[in-house]
Amino acid sequence: MKLLSIHHRTNDAERQMAAERRGMLQYACYRLGNLDDAEDAVQDVFVKLHQRLNEGEAEVRNLQAYLYRTLANLCISRQREAGRMTTVPLESQPGLIEPEAEDFEQEYSRISRLLAEIPDEQAEVIRLRFYGDKSFQEIADIMDIPLTTAKSRFTYGMEKIRRGMRAPHAV
Repeated sequence: MKLLSIHHRTNDAERQMAAERRGMLQYACYRLGNLDDAEDAVQDVFVKLHQRLNEGEAEVRNLQAYLYRTLANLCISRQREAGRMTTVPLESQPGLIEPEAEDFEQEYSRISRLLAEIPDEQAEVIRLRFYGDKSFQEIADIMDIPLTTAKSRFTYGMEKIRRGMRAPHAV
């Protein structure tokens, strides 16, 4: 009976992973700087989940939150190991900056620097919202924080970014 339970949980997990793969890949690509590293990171998250399920560890309450939290931690670890903080161009991310910006690369660099300058908690909510395409409830679940906290971190972070964008020296 235990094998059936593990098999059932694994099938459910595989369906959820398939549904989340695109968003996770987009998020990891933004955080790690290139598609190859992002694909490796997403695959590593899936392997970790399979290992967890096969070892009979406690069931994951919120699989989406587990996947993104694990991916975020993995991306942070890899960035620290590499001693770099990289991102990918925002051209594939509609809605964050105007596509007709005169100097797209300059705007992209500016936003990346501004995200790096705000508190990590606020930047992570913004990243999950724009690059992970997550709702505030999903972000709250992923970060294990109240919904109101997720919303306020987004609001405060975006206000800091807006101020930075208006500042003449924030290039």
